[in-house]
Amino acid sequence: MNDQYQHVQKHLTPGIAEELIKELYTGQTTHIQEIKNVVDQTHRERDGLSSRARFHHPVTLALSRMKNEGQADNPRQGYWLILSTTQDSVKVDSERNNLDAEDLEPEKIIGTGKHSVYLYYFPIYKRYAREQNEEVWPCKIGKAMNDPINRIISQTRTALPEYPKVGLIIKTDALNLMESTIQNILKLQGKQKQDAPGKEWFITSPSEVETVYESNFGNL
Repeated sequence: MNDQYQHVQKHLTPGIAEELIKELYTGQTTHIQEIKNVVDQTHRERDGLSSRARFHHPVTLALSRMKNEGQADNPRQGYWLILSTTQDSVKVDSERNNLDAEDLEPEKIIGTGKHSVYLYYFPIYKRYAREQNEEVWPCKIGKAMNDPINRIISQTRTALPEYPKVGLIIKTDALNLMESTIQNILKLQGKQKQDAPGKEWFITSPSEVETVYESNFGNL
């Protein structure tokens, strides 16, 4: 019997599955079926008992809960990205408190005006897209009346796996028009991320959004 495993002779539950997912898959993107198989096998190898669930596998429920808590995401159908673990959230949060404008220097600034439409993303999304030979990934598009960097910092002072990357800032005096136009065009193209916690996440890229801007506002 495994004396070091705290769930010996316990049936697999979503809570136990979540612990194993974080232990085995943090920082990885994996198909859900593989996660189920490995979690099941690991739990049994450590003298745990199979799940008694009749309908929903504990891994499915665990991933859903982790997504709601910002600890997991599914960047494409069937695949899950495990973002963080409880064990390192305190460390990440501590580092986040030291985040300032220098950490978020924009990759590109275009346009003119007092206000800003911004785009930021997490580098892990871009890395995963490139591994899949894709040129678009989840990006947040929002607006700021004043300093866009301070606005982004205020949104990302939580336990996240890495600092965001500010891919594009568009300066403008027509703030609401600029943001709504870009977002609505992306929506019409079917690029809004439907499973995101907010409505400002899109499967796009800084260069793609810059093209939308140039096509609609480049001559203004």
